[in-house]
Amino acid sequence: MLFGIGFMSVVVGQTPVLYPSPSETPLLIDGFPNEPAWQDAQEAANFRMHFPFDSLDAVSKTSVRVLYDKKFLYISAICRHQHEDKSYIVQSLKRDFDFDENDAFGIYINTINDQTNGLYFGVNPFGVQSDGIIDDGGIKGVELNWDGLWMAEVQKGKKAWSVEIAIPLKTIRFKSNQSQWRINFARNDRVQNEISTWAPIPRGYKLSVLSRAGILQWEKPPEQPISNISVIPHFSVGSTKDFENPAKSQKVWQITGLDAKVAVNSSLNLDLAINPDFSQVEVDQQVIDLQRFEIFFPERRLLFLENSDLFANLGNSRIRPFFSRRIGNTNSTPVPILFGARLSGNLDNNWRLGIMSIQTKEDQELDSPSNNYSVATIQRKLFNNSSLTGFLMNRQSVQDYYLFQHDYNRVAGIEYDLRSKDAKWNGKAFFHRAFTPQNFKNANAYSAKLRYRSSTTTLFLGVDHTDKNYITDIGFVPRLYHSDELTDSTIRVGYTHFRINGHYRFFAKKNSLIDFWGPTFHSDFYINAQAKYQEHRNEITFLLRLKNTSSFELLYSAGSPMLLFPFTLKGLNFPFPAGNYLEKTFELHYDTGKRNRFFGEVNLSYGNKFLGNRFQVQTNWNYRYKHYAVLGINLEYDQLVHFPEAYGEASFTWIGSKFEISFNRNLFFTTFIQYNTQKNNFNINSKLNWRFKPMSDLFIVYTENYTTQNLSVRNRALVLKLDYWIGGQ
Repeated sequence: MLFGIGFMSVVVGQTPVLYPSPSETPLLIDGFPNEPAWQDAQEAANFRMHFPFDSLDAVSKTSVRVLYDKKFLYISAICRHQHEDKSYIVQSLKRDFDFDENDAFGIYINTINDQTNGLYFGVNPFGVQSDGIIDDGGIKGVELNWDGLWMAEVQKGKKAWSVEIAIPLKTIRFKSNQSQWRINFARNDRVQNEISTWAPIPRGYKLSVLSRAGILQWEKPPEQPISNISVIPHFSVGSTKDFENPAKSQKVWQITGLDAKVAVNSSLNLDLAINPDFSQVEVDQQVIDLQRFEIFFPERRLLFLENSDLFANLGNSRIRPFFSRRIGNTNSTPVPILFGARLSGNLDNNWRLGIMSIQTKEDQELDSPSNNYSVATIQRKLFNNSSLTGFLMNRQSVQDYYLFQHDYNRVAGIEYDLRSKDAKWNGKAFFHRAFTPQNFKNANAYSAKLRYRSSTTTLFLGVDHTDKNYITDIGFVPRLYHSDELTDSTIRVGYTHFRINGHYRFFAKKNSLIDFWGPTFHSDFYINAQAKYQEHRNEITFLLRLKNTSSFELLYSAGSPMLLFPFTLKGLNFPFPAGNYLEKTFELHYDTGKRNRFFGEVNLSYGNKFLGNRFQVQTNWNYRYKHYAVLGINLEYDQLVHFPEAYGEASFTWIGSKFEISFNRNLFFTTFIQYNTQKNNFNINSKLNWRFKPMSDLFIVYTENYTTQNLSVRNRALVLKLDYWIGGQ
């Protein structure tokens, strides 16, 4: 049965309110919300469009009901549609799909009602689950790097699909005296090309914005779970063969480890890890590196991803005091981690706490000593949605289980995050100080930024400052470091960075094929520690987006990058002298959107590069066979031309291909191939993943590396890993 009768939710002012109903009998989670308790529950309906318009009622109707008992929060949804003879648009059957690209139903929950942090749960018409963390009030979207234990089943009819969801109260984490939660429901009908929400969200805002969510009003809040302990033992066995180093030709290894999750209380969680293993982690997507500074690659290891917002959100994208990829790596070579612990969550409605400590093992071959990495943060809510955060992080060498007093690096700081109640204004200001045994002066970093956002307009102003001795061994501050090729050393140079950017969107009328069009501008200006000009870059973009989600972009940029020391582009014969260089670049970008089975994008770029020119082609094309398989081909080609004869010319090619098969919701096979002439490496990485029970996985991973010159083999590896989740239900 896909239809029922119930009371409608009420609206207080502009905020809809929904009252959950208690369930006296257990519910069967089968996708059919036909038990009597569902029929008596209040209904959340009257969804409003978010896309393509934000001022109309949704065409694809959605109705939601909420129940609860002592163990679970139950949510059901009936998702009606107009396309009886058309299939759903679902990219694959893998967990943690992107809501924007799939037919789906989504839930956004903020149990503390602080409009700051929350959880996301999503389900597509084939019952595939997606979940993640909401932080910073949801203004940046959802981080799909958190996996919770919950159940969902779906049934499909001719004119609707229905879903039943059971979320254990132990998974959500809440306080029993909290009578109001923030909640919103979203529906994406990709065939209809419509996104809608229960609590209206204007265009220009993420669906996850918590300040615009509705209210889940409890007449009697549920009781906190008595205990919640989960243990996840894991076992890995592998074999590697190094063909380039006969001394390390063959190596067979095994790792036995343990992860544990302990709910200290209903909103504070302790995570423990002993001998963590990351052999199943997907490889990074390579790039052709022609930059002066280090390139950022995102963290993919689960140990550092769950509940990471208290740590990873410190600083900003250009000044990160904490970057977890520094832990367990020496010059991109893995270093074993012995154990780690993390205590994180809410102390009450106003205070949040995060403490993490990781211990690495000594590796004599890499000349890497044993190190302890510890981070502590405390956050206080201020003025409704804003917050004040203090932190201290420490990297310290360990010898024979004793801290080595003369080998450490520490960073302390305080940060203020501003978020207005209507989500139109947000900003951040921080001050950091680095501490080293040398007790350097000029070891500070600070920043201030402010952003205004509406449906049509965005305007941003910001300033960053970094002293030359702002040293953070577990951070990411790429512009601080400059390579001096003459002395084969790296020099730190302080700077101040001024930024301004914004855009304006002209939205088209209802019957137009155009969604919106408009300009975007971006300007960067740098000065050195003596307040003298260093370099600048200005950029203007014209963007046209159609209602079928395809888009066109035309970009022009002009700047004057400065080389503080001679610098050689890989592939050329000589370094370029220090000084400023005039650079102008034109770019054209086209994106088809992902509604069709064949989709992709292409980017063409041509402009100056120091004393010559750079031509670049980047393209990515994919074919999706229903929801079972996706074949993707990526290509990047860079050509360095028109340089003075002594420098020569160069070209580089990177080809990447990713092939995914979803046999069902629990069995997947992925092969990732990368051919990179700049790195002279041809990589094949294949992974079979079987989720044989909730949160429990078996992985088989095979990796090969070859040279691109003659395809001679470099190394091979085969790994089997088993994770088994015990408890927490």
